[in-house]
Amino acid sequence: MKETRTHGVIRHALAPGLALLLVLLLAACGGNAGGTTTGGGGTPTPPPLQHCGIVHTQRLQVVPADKNLALGVENCFWLAYQQCHPATMTYSQGNLDTIMLHTFSLKSQGGQCVITDAVQRSVLPRPPQNVGTYTCTGLTQQADGLHFTNCGSEGNVLVPAAGAV
Repeated sequence: MKETRTHGVIRHALAPGLALLLVLLLAACGGNAGGTTTGGGGTPTPPPLQHCGIVHTQRLQVVPADKNLALGVENCFWLAYQQCHPATMTYSQGNLDTIMLHTFSLKSQGGQCVITDAVQRSVLPRPPQNVGTYTCTGLTQQADGLHFTNCGSEGNVLVPAAGAV
């Protein structure tokens, strides 16, 4: 009887520690970047949408104060594209009195990575107006920046790399 009681006390004393260990292990395993975790229905859960940020250019050159930020934004979007994770990136192209905003989005659809470009245009001081949303056929990263290809009537869109002329 004494032995049974001792095992019960040990089990009761270890239970909170084991529960904490189990919670920590589950939390460590919960960060599945591949998006292959399944919910109750066995359907893969996509990774959460990643907002990479915004690249500002003035006359097709990255704004000097944003050079380090732009590099991080572009790399974030490029990596998301390579893994086909849901992500967004905005490209603001400014001229004297006109601003073009391209909001690029990534999503997996039918086993392929789909890139969309939602375009807005503003003639200052007016607010931006929707121009259209286009599907791009591809994306490459080159020394001069990110090249989005065949984006509807926008054609090819270059988001210049920080420091590129």
